[in-house]
Amino acid sequence: MTVDSYLFCPKDPSEYVARFTTESAAVSSLIETQPLDTAVPTCGDWDLAALVTHVGWVYRWAAVALRTAAMPERGAVSRPDSPDELHDWFTTSATDALDALHSVDPSAPTWHPFQPPQLAGFWLRRLTHETTIHLLDAQLTCSMTPDIDAGMASDGIDEYLTVALPRVLSGEGVTAPTTTLHIHCTDVDGEWLIVPSADGLVITREHAKGDAALRGPAAALFAGLWGRQEAANEIDIAGDADVAASWLAIGGN
Repeated sequence: MTVDSYLFCPKDPSEYVARFTTESAAVSSLIETQPLDTAVPTCGDWDLAALVTHVGWVYRWAAVALRTAAMPERGAVSRPDSPDELHDWFTTSATDALDALHSVDPSAPTWHPFQPPQLAGFWLRRLTHETTIHLLDAQLTCSMTPDIDAGMASDGIDEYLTVALPRVLSGEGVTAPTTTLHIHCTDVDGEWLIVPSADGLVITREHAKGDAALRGPAAALFAGLWGRQEAANEIDIAGDADVAASWLAIGGN
């Protein structure tokens, strides 16, 4: 995959820290107020307990990768022994991830399973958007209306396209579309063109014509690209609707 430029944190790092702190606390609050066996409609067969365990596990896994600069060994990351432990386990997971982010120089080496350079600064942005999309899952599960900052959602779209999407498309049995797609935020800055090539995706941040275009508020586009169509009904499609549908069907967890 190639992109026209790549920055680990296009926004000030303090914005990611603030968003991570606020949204991980919101997830923690839901654990205390909602039945943990509630099915999560946007995440296959997961219930709320499985969703929260996944997010907390990612936090702990990233913290180990940050501190050791290596792929965490099997068994290095614990899971809660019972639902009664989930709240405290998750809260500790978020604190541990934030402590690791603060304690490691962003230019230090790390390990992660994505394409960008193996540098510690990668993790702050990745964990922030991981939290945002799964808080959205939890809020939809609990019949709450997600409230995603438009500027952060635009950054989340960029992170999805340049980080998450290539990994999803590398999965077994996943076929990448051969068509081009233009994405255009209507409420904040943010435009991208996706062009498949023999070497993977070529992503440019520009106003350009694709076989199809997705236009709408950044939060709706962010949700839709991640496959959360329940929060993406404000997206307008131009051009070939089948092309747009093929890209929106990819999603991700």
